[in-house]
Amino acid sequence: MATFTWEVYSDTPAWHSVSTNTYVFSGSNTDLNEPITVGTWNSGAHLGTASPGADACGTAHVPYVTYVSTNNFDNGSGSQALNDTNLTATECSLRVLFTDSGSVATSSARFYCFDGTTAANPAVEVEAYAFEQGDSNTAWVQVNDYSGSTGGDNNGERLPLTDQGAATEHTFYIAISARPESVGQKTEFDFGIALTYS
Repeated sequence: MATFTWEVYSDTPAWHSVSTNTYVFSGSNTDLNEPITVGTWNSGAHLGTASPGADACGTAHVPYVTYVSTNNFDNGSGSQALNDTNLTATECSLRVLFTDSGSVATSSARFYCFDGTTAANPAVEVEAYAFEQGDSNTAWVQVNDYSGSTGGDNNGERLPLTDQGAATEHTFYIAISARPESVGQKTEFDFGIALTYS
């Protein structure tokens, strides 16, 4: 049976399943309750027990990645060129594992941002960019812009992921940066991943 496992790099630090927790974007890398100012990109990320609930990061907080420009990011060390050398796998927002009992190849894999209910709908009042580490790209992809009607699992509005050869486990490292378009908690804001395998 095929399964997806969403993980964050935190606590000891090591990769841990998000499981029933919530991935929280914050205005602080030490306080998940610190709001992000409208028009400003996140400067923190956390694992919350609810929305956001209590901080469940453990000893080390979830790494955060901030959008600076199309080809640059900041993860607390100042602006850097976005590439696989400067942004390592363990500095990414998420690791998504796709496993199957048999050895399968993946194609048409994609990561998208949506309203949490309908895959084709954008997340509400949020702008977001994503990047796949390990595929030699050097630019962010905009995966949500609610005011611009961008987002959801639609062509040109999602992050294409690298096709992978036959294996029982496939790994995708994804960096994400987000900012609110209005004041208030964003509850219609979620992520999805889809692919074809054979």
